[in-house]
Amino acid sequence: MNLSTAVQQLEISISDFKAICQVLDIDITDNSTSNESFLKVKAFIAACKEKSVSIAEGIQELLNLKSEAQTQQQIMGERFNLDEFFKQRIGVDPQQLNPGGYHFDLYQLLLKSESISQVGYALFREAFLRQTQDLIMNGVGESEIHQNQTVGGFDNVFGDIEAEFERNFLGTSVNWGKGEHPMLAASKQASLPEAQNKSTSQSSSQKK
Repeated sequence: MNLSTAVQQLEISISDFKAICQVLDIDITDNSTSNESFLKVKAFIAACKEKSVSIAEGIQELLNLKSEAQTQQQIMGERFNLDEFFKQRIGVDPQQLNPGGYHFDLYQLLLKSESISQVGYALFREAFLRQTQDLIMNGVGESEIHQNQTVGGFDNVFGDIEAEFERNFLGTSVNWGKGEHPMLAASKQASLPEAQNKSTSQSSSQKK
């Protein structure tokens, strides 16, 4: 869509339109933009009107949110990537797994864990908020939690479960460190026989 047509329909200036496109990471090519991009700009303007803020204030608010998100990402690190996690821990590319194998089934379980973690987080958050509200409104009651359900008790139980799981189910194939999985490192090393032979032959010739 041509910019002139877009700003006429939106009843804004070209400078405001370009500023909105910039903050929304929308490309303007040959003085025009796509219909999808136009709808994004339109939605942004509608949101500003709904909040009773100017376009400039809306742009600044979005810039502030982006800056905060970047800061949080630097603090928390990159987003979790299940495929890279699987390669680093197991030493196998999940995209190259054949159906029916142990690692394929394990990867499918991990895929399901993503959905479960999202639902679990929502439930945990709601439960936490309701329990906090109850604590504020009604105070602390007598605890009937058994000894093995205290924080220390949970730590011991979970520790035993994890140790048993690792020993009997995963064995020693999981890389619990931060570095590259030894299997991947070994496969890379094995894929360079020519380079090794060349370096060996060079060293032998130098000795002569």
